[in-house]
Amino acid sequence: MEFSIHGLNFTAVLYLFTFISIFLPYAHVNALEGVDVENYVVEVTPIHVKSVPSKGVVLCERVQVSGLSRLKLGSYSNAHRVSLAPSVVIPEKLHKKIQICFHKNSSLGLCECEKDNWKILQNGMWSSVISPYEDRYIDVKFVGDFTGSVIVSVELEFQRWRLLCLAFGFVLLMLAPIVSSWVPFYYSSSMAIGVCLVIIILLFQGMKLLPTGRKKVLYLIIYGSVLGAGSFLLHQFSMWANSVLANIGLSEEIHNPVAVFLLVGIILSGASFGYWLVQRFVISEDGSVDVGIAQFVKWAIRIIAMTCIFQVSF
Repeated sequence: MEFSIHGLNFTAVLYLFTFISIFLPYAHVNALEGVDVENYVVEVTPIHVKSVPSKGVVLCERVQVSGLSRLKLGSYSNAHRVSLAPSVVIPEKLHKKIQICFHKNSSLGLCECEKDNWKILQNGMWSSVISPYEDRYIDVKFVGDFTGSVIVSVELEFQRWRLLCLAFGFVLLMLAPIVSSWVPFYYSSSMAIGVCLVIIILLFQGMKLLPTGRKKVLYLIIYGSVLGAGSFLLHQFSMWANSVLANIGLSEEIHNPVAVFLLVGIILSGASFGYWLVQRFVISEDGSVDVGIAQFVKWAIRIIAMTCIFQVSF
């Protein structure tokens, strides 16, 4: 953390703001009859509510699920799993007449959720995973002429991604000034991007030789980029290379060696393109990273880091 002559500089203020934003506790709403990690099981019996418009008999009840304070550091790696199950006195054939609305609006009237927000039990049970820091409300509705109770429970569920995201965010936040001025970072990332661009351009142009329309190819490339760019691009490159070699008249025995040389050439071409971009736009005359680009990359990394950290606190 850096200090200026007159006090904390802007970087220190940013760290302080991040710390306060994470550990600032929620102001909890006074609980109704509800559940939390200390009172983790409650049994409620819906009652008749005259204010609920319905053609038949409707019984309603609301349960509050209380979140934790952010000051409880041990909760950052956990989430709340909220479960609801009907009591044994309710026959299984009536389970489909039990509806649940899981919402955040404390000012909403009892059982006044929108029609699309009501869910039914699946295999005699309903559950949902939420952040450990938020308050939620469960509206339970019995549709039909029957009575009974439901059991609502809350348990902590470990989520490793929260710890990884928190650690990754703090590491990025600390390394941002170093990485943004590190020349090998720009060369390696630019070369990798250049290789991907060259492969995508060649695939888009070369796939015209295959009996597949342009639009479908574009959709396949986007789909592969999202769900598995590496394997998809490698498969499409192999198909494209085999098609080109077959059109030239080469035998199948030399398809693989030629495809390997083509792949190496494409990688070198993309890396050269990325290297040229860094030399042209990133590196200054004295061999260091341009000041404006370094500042932009540093703040971009910090924004990504703060986004990762804030994801843990929601």
